[in-house]
Amino acid sequence: MNIGSLCSRRIVTVDSACNLTQAAGLMREHHVGALVVTTESADGTRVTGVVTDRDLVIHVLAQGLDGDNVDIGDLANRQVASVSERDDLSHALVVMQEHAVRRLLVTNDAQQLIGIVSLDDLAAACASDTGRLAEVIRRGIDRETVETTPVVPPLPPLRIPAMDTAGWGNVRV
Repeated sequence: MNIGSLCSRRIVTVDSACNLTQAAGLMREHHVGALVVTTESADGTRVTGVVTDRDLVIHVLAQGLDGDNVDIGDLANRQVASVSERDDLSHALVVMQEHAVRRLLVTNDAQQLIGIVSLDDLAAACASDTGRLAEVIRRGIDRETVETTPVVPPLPPLRIPAMDTAGWGNVRV
């Protein structure tokens, strides 16, 4: 399963000169937990960082900063971690681990931003695969149960010793 099939194509960008209050408003308006911070240059618009709702809480609210007086570009994590849409889930997890981030930008072959993938997206994909794996095992056991006749003779009645109430693991004989 490649990252291109898992990522969200809903990308919300914010100019680095925008203040934190405006950025938080964008997050609320678009129902996203991360903004891609951009800057205009002679070459056009380029990505300069990422800011998450967690960044706003931990680095702004918890420190009592005034969001109207701080530019989003000053808060943005400038270490932009990305993966190709062709990369697999395992590679994305390695990149997240190496960069200690919970979101990755996703690029196409031309290195253009096409999406964003979160740790939640990857966890959901893993859970889905694990569920399918469990179903394969379950169906195999069901098939074997139906197709095979028990070869083991029935057990004679077995007595299980009672547990001693004075302590766990002490058995009366």
